[in-house]
Formats: sequence, structure tokens, C-alpha cells
Amino acid sequence: MLWLWESCAWYTTGMTPRINEEIDRALSEQHGFVQAEGTDGNVIVMSMQVYREMMGVGSDEEMADSLKTVDSAMADIDAGRTVPMDQVFQELDEKYGVHS
Repeated sequence: MLWLWESCAWYTTGMTPRINEEIDRALSEQHGFVQAEGTDGNVIVMSMQVYREMMGVGSDEEMADSLKTVDSAMADIDAGRTVPMDQVFQELDEKYGVHS
């Protein structure tokens, strides 16, 4: 359902290529999950159903909420609202005694 993707600033309709018959057949035979050889190396191609199951976003509403969260996170990154990883690890170590 394309409308779910269109609401996200980081997604463009130019990112919706058609797959060829070979990949389509492989997806059908391999239960929706295929490793394929791309021009820049191996890639993973999966059906929307497999993606939703892996990400825990089974319904359209859950998918839309998930995409809104990613969109919000991308806006935070663009606005510089981030914390350096070293600081995160230090705070986790101080709070939980986790050693990185």
C-alpha cells in the first residue's frame, strides 16, 4: 500500500522499482525472503508480509505508526538532536554496570 510510504519525508516514489520475474518466482518459492546478487554486492529482497512479521508491524495502522516514528527519528538526526555513542555507553555503564 503505497499511501503508507508517501507520508514519510525520507521515502520517495522513485524508490519503488519493479522486480523481475526471476526474483518474483524466487520470493514465491522461498517463502518471501531471497538473497540476490546486485551490482554493488548481495542484497536481501523480502515480501511486505515477511518485513511486517520481522518488524512486528502486522496491520496497516502499525505500519503507519512505525513509519511515522522513523520519520520523526530522521528529523531528530537532521536537527542535530543526537547523543554521541561514547556518551551513551558511558551512561549505560554508570547506570547498569555494563562494560563496553
